[in-house]
Amino acid sequence: MCLSKCDEDGFEIPNECGFVKVGSIWERDDDVSIIGGDVHLESLDNVSDFGWLEITFDDLKENFVRI
Repeated sequence: MCLSKCDEDGFEIPNECGFVKVGSIWERDDDVSIIGGDVHLESLDNVSDFGWLEITFDDLKENFVRI
């Protein structure tokens, strides 16, 4: 999954993208919203280009498997 990168203030960084690696492990945190996404995920294994993600419910259903 390829996503646009954001700075520490939650603003999109023009022309910068990162990848979420297949098999990476994420934890959902419903108490956090930095950029207003439907779902906030925190990386548990730091193998992807992101420490956290905010995505839509549809992206969560299409690209992640609950374990």
